[in-house]
Amino acid sequence: MKIKVERSGGIAGLSATTELDTKDLPSALVNSVKKIIEQRKSSKLPNALPRGAADHYSYRFSILDEGNKTILECNQYNIQNELKTLLKYIEKNSSLK
Repeated sequence: MKIKVERSGGIAGLSATTELDTKDLPSALVNSVKKIIEQRKSSKLPNALPRGAADHYSYRFSILDEGNKTILECNQYNIQNELKTLLKYIEKNSSLK
């Protein structure tokens, strides 16, 4: 399974992208990714932003698994816990910093 994470926004409005293979992830995170894919009915969470949140980050997770592609979009305010855990690991261990 391959995961591509794209981040945009922030104060400078810069974009960053990283790709990784789930074989490089701890098994607990791989299981979380599989769970996220199984539970997703919509690729986009409601885009509710707090007032004055102009410089927020937006994320796009593209997950390719055996020819099936799942795209999940969220922002720093509506990211679900499993994705947040995955994102923290990716930010710590990749070029997405």
